[in-house]
Amino acid sequence: SSGINAEYGGYSKDSSTYPRPGSPSPGTPSARAGGRMSPRGGRARSRSPPPRSILEEFMREDITKEFMLDNAITANVIGPKGSRISAIRQQTTAIIKIGDDDSVAEGKRKMVISGTLKEVMWAFNAVKRLIKDAEDEIRGPGVPGEALQGQGGAPVSKMMEQAQTVLPFTPSEDTSEEPVDKDITIPNKNVGQVLGRRAAIISEIRNTSNCKIIIEKDGEVVGDDRKIKITGKPKDVHLAEYLISAVQMMPKDASYKLGLLQH
Repeated sequence: SSGINAEYGGYSKDSSTYPRPGSPSPGTPSARAGGRMSPRGGRARSRSPPPRSILEEFMREDITKEFMLDNAITANVIGPKGSRISAIRQQTTAIIKIGDDDSVAEGKRKMVISGTLKEVMWAFNAVKRLIKDAEDEIRGPGVPGEALQGQGGAPVSKMMEQAQTVLPFTPSEDTSEEPVDKDITIPNKNVGQVLGRRAAIISEIRNTSNCKIIIEKDGEVVGDDRKIKITGKPKDVHLAEYLISAVQMMPKDASYKLGLLQH
C-alpha cells in the first residue's frame, strides 16, 4: 500500500530488501547514483570492522576482574588440594586469587582474576563453569536450586545433609549482625574427626558456617579436652557449633564420604 511504502521509505515492511537504518530510500538521488548519503548531506564513510592488529592489541591489555563467590561453594570450586582452580591457572596463565577466611563477609568471598583481557576472559568463563558445577554438586543431580535450602536460604551442602542424619538441627533465631566469639570444648580424642584428613572437614565447616574457627594446638592442650574458638554472626556460630558436634558422630572416613577428598 502507498501508506506503508511511504512510511518505510518506499520499501515494503516485509520486503527482503528492507533498508538498514540510515540507508537511502530507492527514490533518493544518492540511491539512484549508487552512493550513500550521511544525515548532513555529505557522502558517508563506510564502517568497516577494526583491523585484526587493533583487536589483538586490545586483547593484550592488562585488566583485573573482581567478583564475589558464595562461600558455601568455595571448597567445591577450588577442588581437592586446589586442583580445579590450579588447572584453570595453568590453562589460561591468568592470576587467580581467592580471599582467605578472614575476608569472608555476609557469606561471600572475593575472587580476583588478573592478566591480559584474553586471559581474564578465558579464566572467568572457566570459573563460571566451575561455579555451576559446584552448585550442582551441592544440590545433587536433578534437584532444583530452590528445593534444598539451608540457614539463611543458602544451598544445603553435603555435610549439612549428612549432619542432619545423625543430629537434628534447629536454626538460631538470633538475627544480630554483630560478630561474637564462642569458646567450646571437644574430647581431645575426637579432634581428628573434627579436622578430617588434610583438614578437609574443618575447612568445610568454616565454608558452610562462614565462621572463623581456631582449634587449640597439641602443645596447648591441658587435660582430656581441646578448646575451639568460633567467631562470626550468632546464627553462623550456632551452625558451626552444630556441625562440630555432628561430625564427631559421623564415620571416621567422613572426608571421603562427603566428597571432600578422593581416594
